[in-house]
Amino acid sequence: MGKISMKKTLLSVSALVASFAMGSVANAACKDADMVIYNTKIYTVNKEQPTAEAVVVKDSKIVHVGSNASIQDYMCGSAALYNLEGRYVYPGFTDAHVHVKNIGRREYLLNLQGIDDLQTMIDKTREYAAGVKDGEWLQGGRWIEKKWPEKRFPTRHDIDPFTKNKPVYLKRAAGHSILTNSKGLEIAGITRDTPDPDGGHIVKDENGEPTGMLVDNAMELIERHIPEASYEQEKAYIQAGIDFMTRMGWTQIQEAGGSYADVEIIKDIHSEGKLGTRMYYAMWMGEEGNRLIREGRQISEDNMIDIAGIKYMADGALGSRGAAMLEPYSDDPHNHGLVLMKRETSVPVLIEALKKGIQIETHAIGDAANRDVLNFYEEAFNAVPPEERHFADPRWRIEHAQIIHPDDQQRFIDLGVIMAIEPSTVKGDLYFAIDRIQSNRLNYAYLWKSMMEKGAVVAAGTDAPVEIGDPRIEFYSLIQRTDWNGYHNKDWHVEERITREAALEMLTLTNAYAARQEDIRGSIEVGKLADFTIFDRDIMEGAPIKVMDATNVMTVVGGKITYQK
Repeated sequence: MGKISMKKTLLSVSALVASFAMGSVANAACKDADMVIYNTKIYTVNKEQPTAEAVVVKDSKIVHVGSNASIQDYMCGSAALYNLEGRYVYPGFTDAHVHVKNIGRREYLLNLQGIDDLQTMIDKTREYAAGVKDGEWLQGGRWIEKKWPEKRFPTRHDIDPFTKNKPVYLKRAAGHSILTNSKGLEIAGITRDTPDPDGGHIVKDENGEPTGMLVDNAMELIERHIPEASYEQEKAYIQAGIDFMTRMGWTQIQEAGGSYADVEIIKDIHSEGKLGTRMYYAMWMGEEGNRLIREGRQISEDNMIDIAGIKYMADGALGSRGAAMLEPYSDDPHNHGLVLMKRETSVPVLIEALKKGIQIETHAIGDAANRDVLNFYEEAFNAVPPEERHFADPRWRIEHAQIIHPDDQQRFIDLGVIMAIEPSTVKGDLYFAIDRIQSNRLNYAYLWKSMMEKGAVVAAGTDAPVEIGDPRIEFYSLIQRTDWNGYHNKDWHVEERITREAALEMLTLTNAYAARQEDIRGSIEVGKLADFTIFDRDIMEGAPIKVMDATNVMTVVGGKITYQK
């Protein structure tokens, strides 16, 4: 591919005529523009005009979408001209579910993502531990044992030999369990006699001794002893996360649980001109969420920062057997998972959120958790009729929505609840989900196409850093629903895959809808914000695996280039 042609200086009229054979252009006809993108294929996600060759931007918004021949009056004056021959333009991709600071932490700390076996995890941890001083915490994670030949969780005994004086905190990829070592257990005072905390589990071996694995709320027993990061460290993590997502081509990321302290850092980053992607923010339940209800939604004038929601947790993860199930786990018959959301404390907040126009988004993976959340939402909706709400259609969400009992599927549509799925989870989950819930429950798990056909709104995120945070991976997963080699088992229901057109809409316009922003972004139409993701290959054509050969070459947010390869 040749270099992208960018000319911010005046181009002669004769050169334009020769290049495009568009006839004479009179200076008097010059229309004011900041950016003109042309000579490309544009997928607009606008059913009235599905594709185009050129788009014009002025004052952060789209003012024209059309053919190369239709833009001659804009290719003059001080407009920046971008000849994108051989490139492909899409509405700016939106990630509906991320944890941006943890993405940044992944960039700085021990990253065990993609490790294929237990021994490699141990070796990489040993190597990293050599650079950690005695008494300091060894932190990192993102490991996952789904495909490991050892078929087990790691334990403290695997890492104790080289971390005797270095407490360890290694978070599993899903973020719902951690591995610590004997030193960490000692600091936290966790012994064989320590009871499970409410909503958590201390994994113990056959002799009743803690293995070093702590699930969900039990993680707090360790976390409270880790020194808080400085402002500078926290800012570095957040900036690294933002930069990574901008480089991937995301023009908005939707934070699934954060704090006002982090919001202040994001505002500082924005004031410094370093916020490369829009942020749609949900605060953690509890005091952070209560503050949002008191103070109300905050939207920056340029729509770069939107603090609009509260994140609840209803259960844990399927991999660590923390997802709340109506029936016990097939491979752990005494375990129904963990219930983390209580009616008595959540429903009063939900009612106030309806009145104040605050979006609620709740993590729910198991069928019991999804039912509970739907029940809580419905109770709040019944308590506050539409005319008493800030928004008649609150567009509340259930994040993940992985296993939905048939009796509850229509309720998503009837209640107007958005399913915010993470497509790329299917690549790994297909290796272990059958063990956890067997084929009868897999019949109503990871539902995409069938729920969309019923009328459900299905948004899509990455859950990065649980997953990589790459829009190509999510797009591939939506249209393929297999691993990289095309493998799937007979119970995996690949008929739930969706078309490329539906996948593109999900990652753009639908995700904008999930943030109540479909009127200002999510498609390439006149009047909308000029957010574009530009690849060097066409992901709408060719074999599904070829999607991964595409590279993001430019991220444009509000008509400004925030990343260029």
